[in-house]
Amino acid sequence: MTRSRFVTYLLILALSGLGLSVLMAAKAAGEKTTAAPPPAGSGGRLLVALGYVDTPDKMVHLLPDNYPQPARVTKVLVREGDEVTAGQPLLEFDTDMLKLKVDEAENAIASALAEQAKAEAMVRAHKVQVSSTEKEYQASVKELASKKNELVEAERLFNLKSGPAINQITLESARSAYDVAEKKLEAAQLKWEGLRDNVPTYLVDLAKEQVKKARIARQQAEHVRDQVRLRAPADGWIVRSFVAEGTTFGGIGSRDPAFWFLKKVRLIVRAEVPPEFARRVSEGQVAEIEDEADTTQTWTGKVVLVPNQFLPKRLGNTGLVDLMPVSDERVLECQISIDPEPKKDPPKFGQKVRVKLRK
Repeated sequence: MTRSRFVTYLLILALSGLGLSVLMAAKAAGEKTTAAPPPAGSGGRLLVALGYVDTPDKMVHLLPDNYPQPARVTKVLVREGDEVTAGQPLLEFDTDMLKLKVDEAENAIASALAEQAKAEAMVRAHKVQVSSTEKEYQASVKELASKKNELVEAERLFNLKSGPAINQITLESARSAYDVAEKKLEAAQLKWEGLRDNVPTYLVDLAKEQVKKARIARQQAEHVRDQVRLRAPADGWIVRSFVAEGTTFGGIGSRDPAFWFLKKVRLIVRAEVPPEFARRVSEGQVAEIEDEADTTQTWTGKVVLVPNQFLPKRLGNTGLVDLMPVSDERVLECQISIDPEPKKDPPKFGQKVRVKLRK
């Protein structure tokens, strides 16, 4: 046997052994896959899913209405676990400086109203002046008529055919008196018409505008003062408190809320159903609910919402979706109602439960 033929035989034997090993491994894997037990909940008509007790509305973070403007807490009016009603004050704040701003605006309004009263008084005084100058004008008209008659009489007496009854000085005096009366009438007319046609109502208008501006400034100051507050947005509970007297909200580095607030609504269960079992869930399906740690705590309910999308699992019961999951696992988050049972305490918000669905 030549050397090349011997090498060929060895190569064929090696390849045959490798192929046999691959076939045996594949067979073993197939047998293992076939023999693997089915996942929990896949047998029969029972589907088991984990979930959390939650509400349809998410838990919200409460901050003062004026946030992010700085506001210092002087008094905390509620504690964790307290039940509150819509509009109930939760904190008191230091608003002394803001109250001074309101007082300053009040003083500005008083000053503007005084200026308005002054302008209105000037208008009334102007009316009196117009009436007075009108009378002066009418008197000047009469005086001019009188001086004209005197001048006419003086000219008649000076021009008598039988000889002047008065001298030239008397005639010139009458003419001068007439000229003075004429100029006086012109002055009285200009004064009267000027006052009559230029009523200073614009001063009143300007004063009224100042009053409006002052009142707007007061409204703004009151709004800023009233915005430094925190009230319950609805009936509900204070879940967590992050505030104490002396806490300052707003400004650089302020991030934490004052409270976590949960609206007072019915409780539900958000059950996380894996995609492979999603087709076995439907609205109206009866649900058995039990505490994951204590199976003696049980409740009943039914499926009220089957969403039309698969989403990443939530981070516990925070209501937040895990945007950076370690795996690509998606779930169908179904909502399960909880039947009221008068003789049994309902589950607590955030409680981890196991949901069994039957058809």
